[in-house]
Amino acid sequence: MAEPDAEPVVVRYADVERRTWGDEEAGRLPDWFYADSVRLNLNIVGMAPNGAVLHSDRNRSVFGADELFYVLEGKMVQANPATGEVLVINPGEAAFFRKDTWHHQWNYSNHQLRMLEFFQPSPKTGTGGAYARARDNLAPPYKHGRDELLGRWPMAAEEAAKGQTMWAVRSGDILWRLEGATRGREILVGIMASTEHMTVGKIEFLGGQRSSEFSHQGDKVIFLEEGNLHIEFPETRRWVELNAWDGCRIPEGTRHSFYNMSHEPARCVFSVAPDYLPGCVE
Repeated sequence: MAEPDAEPVVVRYADVERRTWGDEEAGRLPDWFYADSVRLNLNIVGMAPNGAVLHSDRNRSVFGADELFYVLEGKMVQANPATGEVLVINPGEAAFFRKDTWHHQWNYSNHQLRMLEFFQPSPKTGTGGAYARARDNLAPPYKHGRDELLGRWPMAAEEAAKGQTMWAVRSGDILWRLEGATRGREILVGIMASTEHMTVGKIEFLGGQRSSEFSHQGDKVIFLEEGNLHIEFPETRRWVELNAWDGCRIPEGTRHSFYNMSHEPARCVFSVAPDYLPGCVE
């Protein structure tokens, strides 16, 4: 079982571990792993154009964790085949759901679908495949739409929200925060989901922008979606530089700050597990 990191680790996209998930019945997906320990999990999930992944007896798509899928490329359609809920998620948006939620997914585009998958508690704690195989399998017919709402839409929107199991997280659904105790070093942080198991968000950096120092009550993983970003660790006087699609794992309690030294904007997506606070320490 992979142990937590003792110090920050940079993960270059070119060196990320590749694996596959699924089988011929459920569908096969390539995965790129940035974090896979008992404390932290983050991977990119890929899917071919017009592809799909459902489930099989061996690979059941229902887990014992909170999950958030953040779309990088393509268009993802996600359904809960037990309830009939359907979400359409575009690049820069996310789908979030909690444990014991069945999910099927499609790439409804002519481009490869690639999305970040945040999964907490980590599969290394028993919330992944073994957990799913211990559940009763979901048999067809599957519900990929809510027939009971036809003839009553959009009047029944409030009714549809009751018992909701999946949430689309778009720009208007993000909990935005300005974080930073040092005047002039505040950064814009958008929280996409926050539970007792994980907090997932994104940070947008202007050209030349520098942040205050931060520390968290949990391990942190950062994925740089676009731009160039430096991370400084003042206790060791170490700097690391990330380019697009590089990542960095930061152990709990490690002080760190961000610096976009370029004139171009930068954006990263991150997760902290389990507790996000105390946040800014400078």
